[in-house]
Amino acid sequence: MKNKKNIIKKELAKNKYKYVFLLTIVIMGFITGILFSNILSYSDHQKLSEIIKDYFLNIKNNTSINYLGNFFNIFSINFLYMILIWIFGLSIIGIILNPFILYFKSFVIGFSVGIIISVYGFLGILGSILYVFPHLVINLVVYILLSFYSIKLSIKLFKALFLKKTFNFHEIMHRYLKILGLSGVILLISTLYETFLADFMMKLFTIFLK
Repeated sequence: MKNKKNIIKKELAKNKYKYVFLLTIVIMGFITGILFSNILSYSDHQKLSEIIKDYFLNIKNNTSINYLGNFFNIFSINFLYMILIWIFGLSIIGIILNPFILYFKSFVIGFSVGIIISVYGFLGILGSILYVFPHLVINLVVYILLSFYSIKLSIKLFKALFLKKTFNFHEIMHRYLKILGLSGVILLISTLYETFLADFMMKLFTIFLK
């Protein structure tokens, strides 16, 4: 057990700058998403505000929810992000595209949080927290982990193609497939939470809405 912990610590210490880089990308996307939500035109802001209000009103009024349809919609989106990141890692373009995917995903979350807060003010902070935690945070952690291994493989492919360096492709692909499987399982769990439990948590927020 200690050996495994030591291996994990060494792995994290060895690659901490890569993880910091990916985390910085996520934070930048989140912040710019919030900022962008505050510079929308009045008409665009009004349209989005109505969508947000209808969303929370449906939850508050216990409007019939198609849980099965929601599950497949949410999981298909999460699965698409996961597969794109994984596939891009099989070529050198993953070095550029995967950080962009991370940025875009966190930008969307930041944008949604910014809109919720702008519509409901201080109360919107509670709504945005319940909207994001824990499922969307878990998803981002999965995408960061998968992006790390994806970019790592892309770099190895780059070195193999242009610097003529060799590596054990079979061993790396075996690990890469295991990471994909683990990511899929975690995203499945977060999707189940978002589909069947998140709405109940959001009701805590709608109690305070007029």
